[in-house]
Amino acid sequence: MTRPARIDALASERHFVDHLAPVWLAMPDDLRGRFLVADRTLVRHAAGRGIEAVPATRTSNPMLVASYGDQMRGRRLGARTFISMEHGAGQSYGGDPRSARHGSYAGGRDRDDTALFLVPNEQAASRWRVACPTADVAVVGSPKLDTLPAREPGPGPVVALGFHWPCAIAPEARTAFPHYRSMVPSLTRGFRVLGHGHPRFMGRLSSFYRSAGIEPVEDFDDVLRRADLYVCDNSSTLFEFAATGRPVVVLDAPWYRRDVQHGLRFWDAATVGFQVDDPADLAGTVEAALGDPPWQRTERERVIASVYARPVEGAARAAMDAIAAWLASPALKAAA
Repeated sequence: MTRPARIDALASERHFVDHLAPVWLAMPDDLRGRFLVADRTLVRHAAGRGIEAVPATRTSNPMLVASYGDQMRGRRLGARTFISMEHGAGQSYGGDPRSARHGSYAGGRDRDDTALFLVPNEQAASRWRVACPTADVAVVGSPKLDTLPAREPGPGPVVALGFHWPCAIAPEARTAFPHYRSMVPSLTRGFRVLGHGHPRFMGRLSSFYRSAGIEPVEDFDDVLRRADLYVCDNSSTLFEFAATGRPVVVLDAPWYRRDVQHGLRFWDAATVGFQVDDPADLAGTVEAALGDPPWQRTERERVIASVYARPVEGAARAAMDAIAAWLASPALKAAA
């Protein structure tokens, strides 16, 4: 293909907007095309991130996406070349052959029209190099980390909960919520508690949180502004919260197989925080984790350094540098 005049972006969910926004805003004006979104609610959400978005329409420009689903949507809109950015920590489920090649995760199938992968760590990069050997792969960290808000002054300690959605890709992708549901209300007797969750599960979780006397908090930025500790099963938000220097608690479930090694959350990076297996231990573990002992801080920093190439800042600039390098590649120059 010839060197593109513009690059478009496409995001169909709020958290995809959040992950793409730092890279989009780092892109030179003369390269930035249109930021396309699925509906007008996302137009408003993007505006809150400083982006002028428009409802999705047809395009022939290369497209920046943060999910496999949006890559498929982009194809239907006419895009033929993609820049794919991980919308999390690069978690994949390669420890089981049945889930190893799912297109939504690093190393998945049906991604041959991706020209450049922007990934947070070497594990995700190595899987894409094998799956798509003709694509460029750049380890840039997570651009979203560049914009994470700090804890704002206020009473504490505040404990936030977060649960993944009931994803059927692998047992480890499922939410641990059913395992802990009966014990969650007990946290309100000792702590001020906020309730968060994956956007695809938050509707159901919000009803439960309200019934348990817990304030639902939809936007993870608000969790970061208000919470001193984050309790979560399986989400990139677990590592994002830890990257701000605050403690986390990792929730395990009986269906998370200890003998299956997917990497990252399962199980190399699970030591990012105190781990819980038995719901009866939840409150006690939360209390211990709030103390944030030195050994746990040291281990958290070690894990975050392995999960993110740039755990503090600079990932958006690194991503833009990778895009510029792709645009200047000999293959594109020869075709121009």
